[in-house]
Amino acid sequence: MSERPPEFVDLDDDEAPAGDDAGDRADERAEDGAENGSGDDDVITRAAAVLKYIVEHIVDEPNDIRIAASSDERGPLLLLAVSDRDRGKVIGRQGRIVQAIRTIVKAATVGTGERVNVEILD
Repeated sequence: MSERPPEFVDLDDDEAPAGDDAGDRADERAEDGAENGSGDDDVITRAAAVLKYIVEHIVDEPNDIRIAASSDERGPLLLLAVSDRDRGKVIGRQGRIVQAIRTIVKAATVGTGERVNVEILD
């Protein structure tokens, strides 16, 4: 895997603890977004959920999917890592599959003012 940016947030839902604490943290994030007037976390979370849903149905090893969030000069960025054997399936011939995935993720964030980009980590 290539090196990750210095500031990133893992968005793996599987590692989040279940129970009341998880709901409380989700409520706190929602309140923070409402207070700050920006729903950046909501936009990234929605885009990550769409990305994960699509990729889970393409790959053979859905448990190896890792999604992290960062930002660069273009705006919010989702970093996708899959197993070595599944990387070709996600990229597709001449990059057609990954380009379609990027289009769908951007479409999922229409109306938010943010353009979320997707990159695949090696």
